Amino acid sequence: MPKVTSKGQVTIPHQIRSILSIRAGDEVIFEIDETNVVLKKKSASIKNLKKYVGFLAHLNGKKTDDIIDELRGEADDFGR
Repeated sequence: MPKVTSKGQVTIPHQIRSILSIRAGDEVIFEIDETNVVLKKKSASIKNLKKYVGFLAHLNGKKTDDIIDELRGEADDFGR
């Protein structure tokens, strides 16, 4: 059984992570009733995505190849 560290951390056993599809970086929720604590994987919400809406609006109408060329910038001339 996992033990609580001095920082209050507990490793979630592999079997439970697999069942809940929990991966590194995922958020979890602890729900508490009178006698139990339930661990749940936090589901993605549209609220989490709204902060990115319009983030790439400045690229609207540009061709994919032009965007890639702009991101790559000028090639370095090594050996010349």
